[in-house]
Amino acid sequence: MGTPLRQYIYEIGSILGKLGSDLCQQANNINQPMNIHGQIKQTMDNLTYYLHNLNADLDAYRYNLIKDGESNLNPIEIESLKSALHHLINGESYTHNGESSSPTAELYKMMFLIDSLYRLMAHGTQGSKEYFFDKIADKDR
Repeated sequence: MGTPLRQYIYEIGSILGKLGSDLCQQANNINQPMNIHGQIKQTMDNLTYYLHNLNADLDAYRYNLIKDGESNLNPIEIESLKSALHHLINGESYTHNGESSSPTAELYKMMFLIDSLYRLMAHGTQGSKEYFFDKIADKDR
């Protein structure tokens, strides 16, 4: 499979694919409530493990490049990883009404909404003042 970097990318893709499959199965099973915490937790543990080891190998390649001036890494693959990381960390997408967002911003927004829903369901809605996010219409995509 080439350098260990490819193996880590394969493993990361594999665990994300398994998570996607598990989430699809739960979403399609309309007779049971979704319980996705376990799958997300296991995926995040595995993702952190593979990212950590990928970083350790990248650091070893960096050390060898500094020490010997040589590396068996493909510069195009390193550039591709750099661009992919930029998109994952900083990637913004147009949403609607001239605004943009990112997956991270949407996840934080979702955390707020889930906390709010949980609080409202547990304690009722009397006296609550909640902020409403507007939904993106298909025509605005």
